[in-house]
Amino acid sequence: MDIRKIKGTVKDYAWGNDDFIPSLVGGYTGEPQAELWFGTHPSGESYTEDGTRLSELIASDASILGERDYGRFHGQLPLLFKVLAIASPLSLQCHPDKIQAEDGWRREEEKRKRGEAVNYQDANQKAEVIAALSPITAMCGFRDIEITKADFAAIIPVSYAGILKDISTDIKSLFLGLYSLDSSVRDGILKEFSEALENSSDDSWSGLFLTRKGIALKCLKEYPGDIGAIFPYMMNIVNLQVGEALYLKPDTLHAYVLGNGVELMDASDNVLRGGLTRKRIDLEELERIMSFDASSAAKAQIERTGSGRVSYDTPSENFVLRRASSGSYEVKGGRLSLALVTEGTARFSYKGEGLRLEKGECALIPASAAPYGINIRGTVFFAEVPDPISQ
Repeated sequence: MDIRKIKGTVKDYAWGNDDFIPSLVGGYTGEPQAELWFGTHPSGESYTEDGTRLSELIASDASILGERDYGRFHGQLPLLFKVLAIASPLSLQCHPDKIQAEDGWRREEEKRKRGEAVNYQDANQKAEVIAALSPITAMCGFRDIEITKADFAAIIPVSYAGILKDISTDIKSLFLGLYSLDSSVRDGILKEFSEALENSSDDSWSGLFLTRKGIALKCLKEYPGDIGAIFPYMMNIVNLQVGEALYLKPDTLHAYVLGNGVELMDASDNVLRGGLTRKRIDLEELERIMSFDASSAAKAQIERTGSGRVSYDTPSENFVLRRASSGSYEVKGGRLSLALVTEGTARFSYKGEGLRLEKGECALIPASAAPYGINIRGTVFFAEVPDPISQ
């Protein structure tokens, strides 16, 4: 099958900004446009230019995934490719691994039939990687509990001595304990916290990035009364320069705070929220799937592939993210890819044919199209099905 363009689906979540996605694909409305999806997930499926659903196209022709991957993934695309445009902090969230997702999907079957609220939108795991198209500030994983306790003792000494010290034996006790407090007690903590930040001489910005104080002030403004606003002092802060990336395994609590990027993940929309949200929080289920271990927040390693493209190290059997900047490339391996032009233009040549993509356009590159050439003036990101042999 030939390389062909596909159309994405825009999501207008409230935390989005109003200009970045329109700058890619047009359609400025003045309203928040948070995500642009490319994939086959039923919550936001892509279509070809003739109106064919991407899932239908891939299932109909084994050469698109390749014979081996068609069997391995049962004729389904195993990844979901997005653009994120972040003006306000996303909810604190965590995602399940495969076993947890299958178990949760099974347990909630009767709730789905009754139309009740559920945690699981599908039975798939959800790991993800985000690569920065502009500077990105994010929170990711927990800091050491002793560091957190020292910060709280300094910033909110009254609340720490009277309340938090007793529930801070470890990260899990602190996290769950915060949500077990009466709302009036949480309000008192947030009041002391807000006043302390307003009176602090610390900077809210460090160059292009928000500091812990800046993130916390933004959270207090966007989510008044939400105890998640103190989490910037419980979690690692990660700052991504343009081109850098962060990989998140399924059990990691995280929240993107500000910036624009491309995100690649398993084909799943399973999100369990843990704060900074007006939506439902299922604390019992979150406790079941989330890691409460202190962790570092290392950026994804970058390697150059045989074709000359850059590859981000993401230990997933379902996706790998690659990037190519201005130049000419020859891709020999036959792996299904979605190619998104984030800057400039790209021209694909294969089997005597060609296809030109403009900024904001995305193409499906079937496994059968290899080898193919690319001439790029700008930047292209590739969401690719990995070769299991090389993983």
